[in-house]
Amino acid sequence: MMKRHLLAYSLVLLMASASTAGCFSDDEETNYPKAEEILTIDFLPPQDAVVRSGEWHDFTLQGKGRMLHVPSDVLLFVNDTFQVNSMVTVEGDLLHGKILTTPYVKEVVIQLMHADGSIEDVTMEVVEGTPVISGKEWYEKMEFITSVCDDSSECGGYINRWMGTPNPAFERAAAFFQGHFESLGYETHILRVVDHQNPTQPESLNVIAWKQGIRDDCVQGMGAHMDIMPPAGPPGGGTYEGAYDNTAGTVSMLLYAQVFKDLQFECDTFLALWSSEEEGLRGSNAFANNQCDYCLPHDKELEFYINMDMMGISWPAYKPTGEPYPYHAWSGPDIDPDVQDVEITSVLMHVHENILKAPMNMTING
Repeated sequence: MMKRHLLAYSLVLLMASASTAGCFSDDEETNYPKAEEILTIDFLPPQDAVVRSGEWHDFTLQGKGRMLHVPSDVLLFVNDTFQVNSMVTVEGDLLHGKILTTPYVKEVVIQLMHADGSIEDVTMEVVEGTPVISGKEWYEKMEFITSVCDDSSECGGYINRWMGTPNPAFERAAAFFQGHFESLGYETHILRVVDHQNPTQPESLNVIAWKQGIRDDCVQGMGAHMDIMPPAGPPGGGTYEGAYDNTAGTVSMLLYAQVFKDLQFECDTFLALWSSEEEGLRGSNAFANNQCDYCLPHDKELEFYINMDMMGISWPAYKPTGEPYPYHAWSGPDIDPDVQDVEITSVLMHVHENILKAPMNMTING
């Protein structure tokens, strides 16, 4: 509630100052320094900084009481914590933080609000960069996991990951994924569901990585199933690599873990790799419904869960017109098709329209 009050108050200040800023002539002398004297981007004056899309950039802002506001497609971090309101105030003499642009940003306009309520726009041109989670890195990790060769440093050969007992190939892959999370500093556990030898419901083994949040009353998470459909399995036969279903989602989780390791979250956060999802979501069900120390806590509010099944990463994928192909996401299910009753749908719409600036016109040939 306090955050909402602060946001409302900040917005009122912005609107009030915007309405009064025009009352002063351009010739009137101001009592505050120019942006290049108090703001740095990557330790350079804003006009000299090169903003690369999709990459981190450090900033500093001087002057107690000054406020910095960024547009919705620029993510603002202070103390490695995301500022939901896209706004921050200098509490001491100097504020350190980071900004992260989305991959499709062409121009960044940062607003500075001075102590007298006046606002100064700082416009910076953006050049193409390498996003913190890039399609190229995703592709290379996919190739490493699914390829087989004589040099284990060049290819992992983590194939044949069908769930069942015993399957040394799956155990080897699970150990590799567990080691990835542990090497990044996550508290990582193996959650094993032992079956009664029923071949239609094989054993399930999950890798659960946890990161402690600031609050102790909420939890959030992301996950993907790491097992694949066995060859000749239903409904249309499986593969040895399971590249699309679901090494794609598994690799996405590994890359998100790399970025998340240096960030601070409000809620306890889990990153999970499931198995036996084709056999009734046995892996994720065990996590959600058991009471183990590293299972989903039942005394905390689940803010959201994002599942990455059969992820499609377009890199590079551009239309003949030069525009990028749109990204598709599904949320639901909605009980009434005419009424949006899943809150995360609003989040997805905000991300696509306001942050990613993704194409929303899905018509084909008119």
